[in-house]
Amino acid sequence: MSGAVKVLESMDRCTKCGICQAHCPVATATEAFPGPKYTGPQGQRFRVIEQFTETSPMLCSGCGICTSVCPNDVKISDIIAFAKAAMLADGAKLPLGQKVMNRPEGVGRIAAVAPTLANGLLGNRALRGLAEAFLGLHRDAPLPRFHGGRFRRWLARHQQPDGPVVSYFTGCAIEHYDPFVGIAAVRVLNSLGLRVSAPTKACCALPMLSSGEWGAARGRAEALVASLAGAERPIVSTSTSCSLTLREKYATYLSMTEGAAAEVADAIVDICEFLLAAHSDALEASLTALPLRVLYHGPCQLRGHAMGQPALELLRLIPELALEVSEASCCGIAGTYGYDKDKHAIAMAVGDTLFKQINRGSPDVVVTDSETCRWHTEQATQVPCRHPVELLAASIDGNFEAWRSERS
Repeated sequence: MSGAVKVLESMDRCTKCGICQAHCPVATATEAFPGPKYTGPQGQRFRVIEQFTETSPMLCSGCGICTSVCPNDVKISDIIAFAKAAMLADGAKLPLGQKVMNRPEGVGRIAAVAPTLANGLLGNRALRGLAEAFLGLHRDAPLPRFHGGRFRRWLARHQQPDGPVVSYFTGCAIEHYDPFVGIAAVRVLNSLGLRVSAPTKACCALPMLSSGEWGAARGRAEALVASLAGAERPIVSTSTSCSLTLREKYATYLSMTEGAAAEVADAIVDICEFLLAAHSDALEASLTALPLRVLYHGPCQLRGHAMGQPALELLRLIPELALEVSEASCCGIAGTYGYDKDKHAIAMAVGDTLFKQINRGSPDVVVTDSETCRWHTEQATQVPCRHPVELLAASIDGNFEAWRSERS
């Protein structure tokens, strides 16, 4: 049975209990979204009978909370994703700004020609206003800074141990926007005697999949799988969304269930999951005190992985770390969702619980595994937001202040 059939047939298990409605952060934030029950299985029952015009699927952020709380294992968020793809196939149009955001690797490559200039232009309020008017990208959306291939340049000159090789799928975030996470990941893996290979610069195309551009995503997905097919195992990722895409979404949305796609799906692992399962004892022995107040927020994609919160367990190994756990179900940004000028207010409303907790507790650092969660939360609260491996690397190095200065 294909992934599509499994997803769409799961609607028959919906008993209309309303649990998904009660937990949906978007339905709570805006009355414009009727909620996952009506947009997912309830709407799908009508879609299989007749074609009709609808807009509500595009208001779904794809956070997956509805699926995770469903007592009957209805694939609610995936049903809505299929509805988005069907809308585009039937002639619906994505805003130009969404199409741009769906191609972060292309934007990154262009900006890499002159990253300082690109950062200056993106920081200009007048230009951000024009981008909002003509592209639909909200002027306050959390655009990251460009770093022009900094991670690859660092890795090329970095001396590594001659130990077992681990492949690192960097994704577009590390390649273009967040090289410090990649550097920290390599340092942590090297401290365990592992040698790191970064076999590809490709993007996983999740933004395309999330907004329904499945035709455009297929070629990118197939190329990425081909580039990872011969990579050393395991393949680790510092992005919970990228690893979930390779592990599950290609099979579900694109029916990539055999051959290299299946092998890569089995090989990909979140870096915190990998460290906790295979190296926690050795890692703990190398950690030094890090006297910081930290709030950890587990991103939505962890529910799809069904692996708990391995980063939280790793952070608890760091001596003198005062750790608080997020009370929020979602930060609101949901990948590129909160960048849209018509959805930014929804993203901010969804994230309000998290932002209030941060402002109330005044942590030194907020830690979360997802890049867009970090960018969104840092902009909303002005509190530094880091990936868990960055704190692990700082604890291993024994000098967080020096690392923080280097990062800035």
